[in-house]
Amino acid sequence: MMLVRPMEVYKYKSVSTRQDFERLRDIILNNHIYMPSPLMLNDPMEANAVVMSLGIMGSGYISACGKIHSFIEEKQERYRVLSLSAIPNSTIMWAHYAKEYSGCCLIYSTERTLSDIVPVIYTDSTFEFSDGEFPDDDMPQAIQESLQFKRKDWSYENEWRVIQQKDAGYLDYEEDELLGIIIGENMKSKMANKIEKLCKRKDVACFRTYTMKSLYDIAFISYDLSKEFTSKEFEYITPYDMREHIMKKREDGQCARNEFELFFELNKTILRGLK
Repeated sequence: MMLVRPMEVYKYKSVSTRQDFERLRDIILNNHIYMPSPLMLNDPMEANAVVMSLGIMGSGYISACGKIHSFIEEKQERYRVLSLSAIPNSTIMWAHYAKEYSGCCLIYSTERTLSDIVPVIYTDSTFEFSDGEFPDDDMPQAIQESLQFKRKDWSYENEWRVIQQKDAGYLDYEEDELLGIIIGENMKSKMANKIEKLCKRKDVACFRTYTMKSLYDIAFISYDLSKEFTSKEFEYITPYDMREHIMKKREDGQCARNEFELFFELNKTILRGLK
């Protein structure tokens, strides 16, 4: 199976606490993002799709009890994983990872720092790396490969990953590799405005979700367009209105870096019927 690397990937995030906001602020201003270890991720099965048999006394009993030997877990903890999605309009991801559309979604380019991302393969099978005792020298390869598999339950995430052996825990990237940020429509305006200011400071494109129930899809409008309405109750925006707004912004030289191109990429299905 061949999977083509997406040109952009998306990181859904909650911004429900002050700590969440400070972490987001750090990402925007300092051009890096935290990479947790496998045991810090929300899937308890992480890094265990490849079965590793140890020639250590008691390891068979530990495995029979459904546990992973501490020797293996210590090796797994040396890895860092950045989980990203190939799609920006997943209703489940906006509800789950972005806390019912009250969080945000970061948009990254995959042309440079993230060019080595790998797709997650969804399967309920496990794999034996070798027969008999497990060669210690092969363990890094087994863990690396195992981190590319997740159970089918997680397939809605359309996940791509950066997998590294790294002590610092942060992935550093160039300033222009953060292409944009999408703010969820249920985020409180005070928080959303703070994020917009950070985006302006770094010339990062800022969008907001606009749920189009009649089209059974999510649109993405320029954040400044959403501020023209006093409340969501009075928001009535057609795809034509969205397009005209971004065209006028570009004409007036008001678009942030990448904003014009990203708008059309994000809304390609919503805008399909327009002439």
